[in-house]
Amino acid sequence: MSDFLNSLDPRINRLNIPAEFGTTFPSKENKDQFVTFEVFVQPKENKPFQHEGIVHAPTIDMAFLFAKEQFSRRGMSCTGVWVVNTNNVQVSPITENDEDIYDFIHEEIMEGAEKGDSEEYEIFHLKKRGKQHAHVGSLDATCFEEALFKAKDKFQEEKSVLNIWVAKSEDFMKIDGEDFADIWETLPEKKYRDAMDYKATDKIKKFKAEQNA
Repeated sequence: MSDFLNSLDPRINRLNIPAEFGTTFPSKENKDQFVTFEVFVQPKENKPFQHEGIVHAPTIDMAFLFAKEQFSRRGMSCTGVWVVNTNNVQVSPITENDEDIYDFIHEEIMEGAEKGDSEEYEIFHLKKRGKQHAHVGSLDATCFEEALFKAKDKFQEEKSVLNIWVAKSEDFMKIDGEDFADIWETLPEKKYRDAMDYKATDKIKKFKAEQNA
């Protein structure tokens, strides 16, 4: 096992962060460790969500708050934020020499796969090394392997895709559009420095309650 934190983000891997700051709660002695969450940001309305980095948090609600503060402070160039536990993201191999990863995905990938009920999956493409993974759409599948195979038919383009991330839609916390704008509702003058005045936690709870109603 590596002595360093293993992240989906190669920029994090290059920092050689000790593995003790890991993504799970392995023991009571390490109960102060946080979980790693991947953060996706929509830079502008009608633009695809793109991977922006990671945050460490004890829960997905707190991960969203940290992501909001780190990647969309005072709404700068951002109209939405998604967060998902790193452990819930499945990653394809990465190709060499700009080969298209979809050329290596065939129906045999589903042999032996554990299928369940049909669920919605989110698909992200990496088209150039050093760039962010970008959301290309969603589809229904019974397992991650089937999601990858269906993505080939639905999302393969002429331009090569070097790497694919797949995650169940239900594993994301997504706040965008008017709901996201509400979190950044204009504050009284000179109150923008006080994070408590945004009442983001209350707004997130209200949003989740409405989604579950």
